[in-house]
Amino acid sequence: MNSIFDPNQYYWNVYALPHFIVGVLIILEGLFVFLQGKRTVTHVAYAITNWTAGIWLTGVGIVCSMTDETAAVIVSRWYTWFGIIFITPAVYFFIASWDPGFLRRKAKWVVIHYFCALGFYLACGLTPWIVATVYPYSTGFFPKAGPLEGVFIVWFYALMILSFANFMRICRKADTPILKKNTKLMFVAYAIAFLGSIEYLPNYGIHIFPVAFLPMFVFTTIIGYCVIRYRLMDIETVIHKTVMWFVTSAVAVLPFAGIISSVQPMMRDLKPAAAGFYFLAMLFIFYFYYRAVQPRLDRLFQWRQTNLMAVLDGFLSELVHLKNIRDLLQSFSRLMRRELFVRRLSVYLYDEQSKHFVPAIAKGIRSLRPVPQGSRLLQWLAETDGAVIGELAVSDPAVDEFRSEMENFFSDTGTLAVLPFVLGDRLIGFANLGRKSNLRRYGFNEIRFLNRLKVPVTIALSNSMRYEDIRKLSDELQLWNQALEERVDQRTRELAKTQEQLVQAEKLATLGTLAGGVAHEINNPLTAVLTNAQILRMSAREDDIESISLIEEGAKRCQGIVHKLMKYARKTTEEAPLKAIDLGEVVKGTVALLGFQFKQENIEVKTRLAKTPPVRGIAGEIEQVLTNLLVNAKDAILAVRLPASAGNTAPGQGKIIIETRKAPDAVELIVTDDGAGIPKENLKKIFDPFFTTRDVGAGTGLGLSVSLGILKRHGAAISVVSEPGRGSAFTIRFPDQDPVSK
Repeated sequence: MNSIFDPNQYYWNVYALPHFIVGVLIILEGLFVFLQGKRTVTHVAYAITNWTAGIWLTGVGIVCSMTDETAAVIVSRWYTWFGIIFITPAVYFFIASWDPGFLRRKAKWVVIHYFCALGFYLACGLTPWIVATVYPYSTGFFPKAGPLEGVFIVWFYALMILSFANFMRICRKADTPILKKNTKLMFVAYAIAFLGSIEYLPNYGIHIFPVAFLPMFVFTTIIGYCVIRYRLMDIETVIHKTVMWFVTSAVAVLPFAGIISSVQPMMRDLKPAAAGFYFLAMLFIFYFYYRAVQPRLDRLFQWRQTNLMAVLDGFLSELVHLKNIRDLLQSFSRLMRRELFVRRLSVYLYDEQSKHFVPAIAKGIRSLRPVPQGSRLLQWLAETDGAVIGELAVSDPAVDEFRSEMENFFSDTGTLAVLPFVLGDRLIGFANLGRKSNLRRYGFNEIRFLNRLKVPVTIALSNSMRYEDIRKLSDELQLWNQALEERVDQRTRELAKTQEQLVQAEKLATLGTLAGGVAHEINNPLTAVLTNAQILRMSAREDDIESISLIEEGAKRCQGIVHKLMKYARKTTEEAPLKAIDLGEVVKGTVALLGFQFKQENIEVKTRLAKTPPVRGIAGEIEQVLTNLLVNAKDAILAVRLPASAGNTAPGQGKIIIETRKAPDAVELIVTDDGAGIPKENLKKIFDPFFTTRDVGAGTGLGLSVSLGILKRHGAAISVVSEPGRGSAFTIRFPDQDPVSK
């Protein structure tokens, strides 16, 4: 027996050539599709189907070209029938892969069918039960059926019919035009593929020429086309280039070949040297002929592509001068309408504030809605990063999770093609291209044009959006600068006002010092008046006693007022340290000092003094706090006082209530008035230094601020409740110092 690797046992058999050539092409076709989607189950299943069919056909070609019968039996059993046996489970696997859910349900059956195929293959290789031997046929050696070949054929057809039934289930579920078209093409492919089984007929007395290569080539080509249309946009580019290269090359070569063929009969009588010179000359002439003709043919067949590339170059030159995003979008819109005849167009851009993609421009369509950033469709567009045809995209198994969202989007926006603008890994916008004015679909050249246009437009959009952000920031900076200048002016005016208030405060401090000195000077004459009045009383007549009593009473009153004034003007350091004081006595003293003035203003001051434990403090400072509260209460009452009328010669009376009471762990002093009240927006500011609602010169805004400082030194707290138009209530809480009360 000759070795199957011995070249001498092979011969040139023209009948084997079609099988061998088609088998190699099918194997390469499967490899090509596999490389375009290595992780796609459909591509893997299709590649396996092609490779098994290629092994079958190349095996037929090899066996037909062999001279040794024994070697032919070995190749037929172990190589040729490997492809024949395993092609049926491969087809079953490929059909199931069209529906991921169906494939998951049928996965165990795919494995079972492959195990059955493995059993048949081992029986074929190790025994003569399937391939008994080979016999000379009109086209070369042909395998002779063994006793189990009939069983295998039954399994073969049963599995093919089962695969076809599964395919029909998938066809009924097709819900998109492109998928329906693909399923129809696959139906035709299966019908043609069944014709390949005629190669079994010579074993049963029907002598035919083995032509399985032809239906198998058509079958795999149609299936490959469906896979391409179903999954891969870029494969269309490869096919288009290949077809155009073949057409242009054929047009260039055929005329020259015709000339050579017509001249060839006249060259038969040439001597070998002359014939060699002739062929070299023809080759030289053909080289320059092809170099001259081929570029012109390329331009002839690709005039549309050449035109679009020229348009792209012109648009790129225009982009340099477009900074405003509106001008850029308008220019892009004109380009799409003028060159691609797009009737409906919209461009969405990402908005940082709303976190949505919002329509930036729309032509021929209205009522567009923003698209949220987290949309699964937009994530898929960012991952795709290329022009997408709608009818192809909705048929992609990768979009099963959001197919309904995609269909609604294409329907609502009237979109046939989408061009995403991806910068880095981030989608900054996308263009929706609708129906064209010429009603044609978007072809290869146009998709290629869009993909080349995408990059410069994305960069231009990004730059324009940054330019807009910078311009907006500049406008904001100008507004901030203007606001800052206004704030500086306002602060300058406030500082000037504060300076005036400080001057006024200094005047008041000086006045307090003067008041203390004046009170001291007045106190001495008053003492003399009081002493002399008492001496006169002892020797006066009864008629004069009443007058002397009035003098004595007035002097005592003036002396009390002077004493209070001297005590109020005395410095705090002179009264340190803190002593136990009676709040009731402090209230009585302050009311006595201010009572006459308030009575002149027709303001009634009432006291409700409960018996309370003493508090630790400085009486003069607490009197100062109470005086500030009473003066403020008087001003609040005067602000809402009713004017005098014809029947009422006195203005309306105001009321101030001073109350002391014992609270848990505290002694409270409450001053309530029925004056104007304090607006809500001013309640948090009344204790701020220099805050006042009085006219300039009428108040310094320091009274409550100083009072708050005094109370903090006493460990006391002050709070206020006020209602505009109904008055205010200030509550001072002193910590309880009486251990018995606790």
